[in-house]
Amino acid sequence: MELLRFGVKFFAENPAAVRLEEFIPVFHRWIQKHTVGGLLVDVADYSHVAQGPGVLLVGHEADFYMDEAEGPLGLLYSRKLPFEGTFADRVEQGLRTALDACAKLVAEPELKGRLTFRTGEALFLANDRLAAPNTEAAFAGLKPGLETAGRKLFPKGVAVTREGADPRGRLAARLRSL
Repeated sequence: MELLRFGVKFFAENPAAVRLEEFIPVFHRWIQKHTVGGLLVDVADYSHVAQGPGVLLVGHEADFYMDEAEGPLGLLYSRKLPFEGTFADRVEQGLRTALDACAKLVAEPELKGRLTFRTGEALFLANDRLAAPNTEAAFAGLKPGLETAGRKLFPKGVAVTREGADPRGRLAARLRSL
C-alpha cells in the first residue's frame, strides 16, 4: 500500500502529572536547538480545546503534538512528507522518531520525573482517507506492514488490531508488544 501520510502516538503513563502549557517552552527550545530532525517552524497552543490537538510543534516534514484528541494525552508524530522505503520501513521510522521524541521529552528538566510514556503500545493513524479508507479491506492491506514494523520495535512480537470502524473516521490500528 502506498500510504505516505500517517501518525503514530505513544500515550503518557501519567497524564495528570503534567499540564499541556508546560510543553510550549519545551517545543520552542526544540526549534532553537534543533532537538529533533527536520525543519521545525512554530509552536501552536490548542490547550484550551477540550480533547483537542493540545500543543503542536509544527514542522515541514512532520508535526509533533502533545495530543488529547486521539485518546488520552500522548505524543503524536504526524508525518506529512514521505520517508523512503516500503510501507513497513516508513512506519518503523515513524515509530522510532516518535519514541526518540518521547525519550527527549522525558529528559526535559521541567518534566523530568513526572512524564513517562507507555512504550509497549502505539496508535497508528492513516492520514490519507483516499489511500486508506476506514474499511476492513484497507486495514487488511496495512496490517502486514504494521506487523513487520512492529516486530522490529517489539522484539517479543506484536499484536495489531483495528481501532474503530466509523467510515467517517481515520483508519486506526493499535500495535501492542507481546
